[in-house]
Amino acid sequence: MVISRFALLSLAALSTSAFATIYVDTMGDVAVGDFPHLDIASMDVSNTATSISFRINLAGNPVATDWGKYGVLIDSKAGGDIADRGNGWNRPFKLANGADSWLAAWVDGGNGMEVRNYNGAWALDGATYNSTPGVSISKDSSSVTLTAPLALLGIAMGSTIQFDAVSTGGGENDGAVDSAGNLSANIANWGDQSTLTPLSYEVVPEPATMIALSLGLTGLAARRRRRA
Repeated sequence: MVISRFALLSLAALSTSAFATIYVDTMGDVAVGDFPHLDIASMDVSNTATSISFRINLAGNPVATDWGKYGVLIDSKAGGDIADRGNGWNRPFKLANGADSWLAAWVDGGNGMEVRNYNGAWALDGATYNSTPGVSISKDSSSVTLTAPLALLGIAMGSTIQFDAVSTGGGENDGAVDSAGNLSANIANWGDQSTLTPLSYEVVPEPATMIALSLGLTGLAARRRRRA
């Protein structure tokens, strides 16, 4: 099959792209105390054809401290939870337009993660302790990554979601200590209420899919030229 020079360049660009969207937060904006491992520095969001991952990059080390909780609230459709405690853990924070899904993780006690979805009430639809396929948490010395299947969240390829990521503590009434969408201090006291500032992400085909599509289109063009 003949591949044009332009197509080769396009494929090279696609194959080297990480297809991750990066969101930068302000460091040093945790107002409840000196907790660098709760201080969100930035976020990398990416997806494959079947799952979405939120990498929360931190100013501190979540491995060395071995405590802290991290979550992502997602607004993917109309009709989400708009209550003040509009998240799956009933904590004092919400998304302005309501949340449909809540990815929540903890890095102490051996790590774990839950996926809860809202349909008039919050329900547990997956967890690492239930061995739900595709639900995972990983951490290193500067980040925590939460991954969940698109189907479990009701998110389709090509859709755009609103979301925000938070860090919080171990108390049941602890608020969003830091928020990726807020460039200033999110709360001044552990139990303060907050409305999160949503970020936007488009769920796009992964590089391998795009390369396959480009090869198919290039092959079709080559066949058309031979027929001409």
